[in-house]
Amino acid sequence: TTEIYTLSLHDALPIWITLAIAAHDEVVNIGIDDSAPQVTAEAAENQNANVIDRDALDRVPVFDQNYVATMSRFLDDNATGTNGVSLVVDGIEANGPGVSPSGVQEVKINQNPYSARFARPGRARLEITTKGGTPTFHGTANFLFRDSVFDASNAFATVKPPEERRFYEGSLTGPLGHNQQNSFLLTIERDEDNLEAVVDAQGASGPIRENTPAPTRHFFTSFRAFHDFANGDQFWLGYSYEGQTLKNQNVGGLVLPQAGYTDESVEHEINVSYRHIFSAQWVNQLRFLVGHNDEPRTSVSAAPQIIVEGFFTSGGAQADSRRTEAHFDGTDFMTYVRGKQQLVFGLDVPDISRRGADDFTNRGGVYTFSSLADYNAGLPASLLLQTGQGHLVFWERVVAGFIEDTVRLKPNFSLMVGARYYWQNYFHERGGDVAPRLGFAYAPSTRSKWVWRGGAGLFFDRSGPRPIADLLHYNGVDLLRFVATQSAEPPYTISFPVTPAQLAALPVSTVTLDPRARLPRTLQY
Repeated sequence: TTEIYTLSLHDALPIWITLAIAAHDEVVNIGIDDSAPQVTAEAAENQNANVIDRDALDRVPVFDQNYVATMSRFLDDNATGTNGVSLVVDGIEANGPGVSPSGVQEVKINQNPYSARFARPGRARLEITTKGGTPTFHGTANFLFRDSVFDASNAFATVKPPEERRFYEGSLTGPLGHNQQNSFLLTIERDEDNLEAVVDAQGASGPIRENTPAPTRHFFTSFRAFHDFANGDQFWLGYSYEGQTLKNQNVGGLVLPQAGYTDESVEHEINVSYRHIFSAQWVNQLRFLVGHNDEPRTSVSAAPQIIVEGFFTSGGAQADSRRTEAHFDGTDFMTYVRGKQQLVFGLDVPDISRRGADDFTNRGGVYTFSSLADYNAGLPASLLLQTGQGHLVFWERVVAGFIEDTVRLKPNFSLMVGARYYWQNYFHERGGDVAPRLGFAYAPSTRSKWVWRGGAGLFFDRSGPRPIADLLHYNGVDLLRFVATQSAEPPYTISFPVTPAQLAALPVSTVTLDPRARLPRTLQY
């Protein structure tokens, strides 16, 4: 038998299918439609750039996962400023990557050598891009262990130092809740290094050879939450914490354990980033961070420091100090792209900070003796001693503005012209400093395999907080520094310990700013 069924379309139940919106990053290169070769002076075409992506970073043989120190070896010492390597993280100058090593997505060197967006040349800065959130879970974990059982014996140690190191590091990214537009990035790093300082000195009663534990502890963690808007905008908010302790620093060799000190640091940071797309031509990028840093240094002993040249250093370290910092760093810039032109302009704030610089060093004095005989006789060759007000608070303000225009004038010729304006509240020129920048790319003919690239730029350095603190500390009124030697002219008499009368006869050291002083500048081409 054959059965016939009749189905009505009105009786069918509707089936609802919900498709999740996946995150998608896309780079679009816009050029004119021409058979001639297209050349550009922009960053993406710089043949001298070094770009190390995540896959390459995983293959780089870095012993302690310190990519910053490893990649810094590829920079140019002649271009590096007074404060060392310039670190640019997600477009902002920073003191560190802001994530653990596995949270780094990409490292660039010399990506755009003469860009007006940055304070230093391309060969003086590391541009780090950190990982973003992902719609699915992804994780990375690294572990390192080292024990001194595999080390060679120290020639100056009577007993092999029992050293050991444990390093843990990892990251996790994935969706945040059920909304696919929300994601997160979590990174953690823990470093435990049980080092030993080997003392090999000659005391008044004979040789001094011993091992002193000098352990270091470092912990870092960060968390970032991302939200992708339907129109292409993106917002993320992050928090990071970093703590470090280093004990018995400066001990070893001729320096005895009691002359060591402990370094500590605690830092909190909040990072904010927002990208807003106004139209197909206009995009705004805002990034900033606020943070607080506390770095106390404490001497193991408060006793005066005694240095007998070539024999030993004992007493206290005379290194007590404390540095604090509440800081703001940020940048906001607009990008305009239309046809053959790209225009970028904005404001850059490398540092606005309230800094504390408490200097309580050398309160007990540092006495240097030329020999053991002078030490036994109480006749120091020199004296360094400080008294007075060591507490100091000051503001450091550094701001900059920039504009950069890249135009493809012909299919075989592209030109970049820009300028950067610098200003800081100490050591600044009247009205600030203007640094022009220029870059070009040129192909001699439409069939040429050669592309000529060149550029030039003026780059100004920054002083950093230490010279500012010295100017304010050693003004001859607040923090008083006395430096004298037995053979100085006129002849001063120094005993151990120094007497109030001897100290009153010594002149006070002062630090002043030469009115002709200018910030260091580099012209690179």
